[in-house]
Amino acid sequence: KYLFNFRGVAASFRLKHLFLCNSLVFNVGDEWLEFFHSALKPWVHYIPVKSSATKEELRELLNFVKQHDGMAQQIAKRGRDFIWNHLRNKEVLCYWKLLLKKYSALLNFIPTLLGNEIEIV
Repeated sequence: KYLFNFRGVAASFRLKHLFLCNSLVFNVGDEWLEFFHSALKPWVHYIPVKSSATKEELRELLNFVKQHDGMAQQIAKRGRDFIWNHLRNKEVLCYWKLLLKKYSALLNFIPTLLGNEIEIV
């Protein structure tokens, strides 16, 4: 029903997958951001939690979402739908392709090929 995303505790790419579990995601801290994080909105797609939150603050937050279960379910659904509609492999590959193209435009030298390169996209 509730999943917490703690930075540095598990796989760094797990946030996207937590949303797909149809559970309400609590995202702890904002020190580490994934490329799609700026498109997610707190209290719309997930519940934000300060890294410095006390046990009492966490209890209050959990009690709040328990008392507002309908709202919690809607947040969970919007989070899941966002990931499902915007972060499938096709969209992620498009992001990386665009990122690498823009990055390559910043190079001030012409790369040379050695002949043993492997095309990955």
